[in-house]
Amino acid sequence: TQMMTARGVPQARLMLWLGIVLQIVSGALVISGVWTAAAALCLVLFLVIATPMFHNFWDHQGPERAARINGFVGNVALTGGFLALMGQAL
Repeated sequence: TQMMTARGVPQARLMLWLGIVLQIVSGALVISGVWTAAAALCLVLFLVIATPMFHNFWDHQGPERAARINGFVGNVALTGGFLALMGQAL
């Protein structure tokens, strides 16, 4: 929660738990095929908000920058996958 607070996230502890629950519930819905498009949309919105906030490679140098780039690119790939899943589910 310290990192979230440092990044200006209000009520960091609550937001952390909401993010965890959103990912678990949405992931379970995607896996089970129930409300797939809605669950994928929730995950896309989460990733669009969280990715630039926590994988801000442009603010880092060296190995830390490389690690942040990897996380950023991975989340962009996940976002694309969830968008494709939404398209298929609709």
